[in-house]
Amino acid sequence: MKKIFYFILAIYFYSCSSSVQLPRESKFLNFSDVHFDPFYDTTLVGKLIQSEYTQWESIYESSEIKSLSSYGSDSNFPLFKSAMEEMRSRISNPDFIIITGDFMGHNFNEEYEQYSGIKNTDSLDMFIKKTIQFITSFIVKYYPNTLIYPMVGNDDSYCGNYMVEPNGHFLKMLGEVWQPLVNKGVTNKNFKDDFSKGGYCMLDFPGTDDYKMIILNTIFFSSNYQNLCGDSLDDPGADELVWLERTLKKCRGDNDKVWISYHIPPGIDIYGTINGKGDCEQKIFPTWKKKYNDEFLKIMTDHDDIIKSGFAGHFHRDDFRIFYENGSPVSYIHLTPSISPIYQNNPAYQVLEYDKSKFELINYKTYYLNDITGSADWTFEYDFQNTYRQSSISANTLNTISKLIFSDSTYRKSYIELYTSRDRKAFPKDYINWKYNWCGFRNLTVEDFAECMCKDTLDSDK
Repeated sequence: MKKIFYFILAIYFYSCSSSVQLPRESKFLNFSDVHFDPFYDTTLVGKLIQSEYTQWESIYESSEIKSLSSYGSDSNFPLFKSAMEEMRSRISNPDFIIITGDFMGHNFNEEYEQYSGIKNTDSLDMFIKKTIQFITSFIVKYYPNTLIYPMVGNDDSYCGNYMVEPNGHFLKMLGEVWQPLVNKGVTNKNFKDDFSKGGYCMLDFPGTDDYKMIILNTIFFSSNYQNLCGDSLDDPGADELVWLERTLKKCRGDNDKVWISYHIPPGIDIYGTINGKGDCEQKIFPTWKKKYNDEFLKIMTDHDDIIKSGFAGHFHRDDFRIFYENGSPVSYIHLTPSISPIYQNNPAYQVLEYDKSKFELINYKTYYLNDITGSADWTFEYDFQNTYRQSSISANTLNTISKLIFSDSTYRKSYIELYTSRDRKAFPKDYINWKYNWCGFRNLTVEDFAECMCKDTLDSDK
């Protein structure tokens, strides 16, 4: 009996110790580009201006407009509410949430003047502040105890689109409004002070000291950026890259690994390039100015040993980008689809699974609003592992997928369908132009993209 007892005991302890070695899978929520439109019901604008943001929800509930935003429009309150209810129903207690920018609607400043009849900067700024406060509080209503990592988008500004001011009032306001978001389950005491300077900082993850989240403000790098409300002699993009390299070196010295999140990714704007004017090379539309793009790529490849994952939005598309060094994939960017359907796409969001012990992405599931002009039902769209037949998300697996998209028409069709979250009207043109996408997620400089797209030298091994 003793032998049997010790044998069972040994099996028990072995199974317990073995279980510790298994990946600790957990989940987080990722969405982007809400682009909330507070002016969708123009009859309410006067009430909104006169009311505190805490009253906005009840004001919107009184609106006679109950239908969700249609294609070509930003998110109205019914769509925003529908998205938040849907996300909470799918994942009520994520480890954290990543929101990769663009909380405010397009043409915000112009529409405020048009629908309010007010030409006053102070009045506009106050309305923008209340809009940010409302959006933030509405998200927190559904996730009151969840750590949230928010990023600045190009439409998020007092000054205007692509005009966020370094060390300006808008970033200081964001730092104050967003401070509570990053202090749930973990203490990021310096967020407000650090973020307010340039819209970038490094934050802790809950439950670990070995992994960090770096939030960047890539609006400063954009080809469209203008510092019209600040000092034109400032170079906030260069300052940010100096900070990033210094921060990554410190992380390496401290044996820390990082995730990096931002709004606009480096590389080529595929949609803008396809719809550009001129010959193949003339219409290439880089997302960033060359000096920032080149330096960022160097920093990424120099520190690929500590960068575990990257996240971005901006394109309103479900996509990815890959960093290469000497022809080998070394890092990647996960591009999140948008809530706003303004660019002929269905609203979508993603629930990602990761190994909590290594902070490596394992899988994600995408949910989307199927045909917003029809039944308007949120539904499961696809599972990364099942669709692409890969066991994890990494630079190597995305490189494999890129080769399959090139060589296998079934993979290619699936990728293009998912690119706009299954928008049927966008599919024909996107499918015809699939090579722009393929060159885009493998070539992150204008020169490399032109070599791929314009020189008739397509090769899946390049």
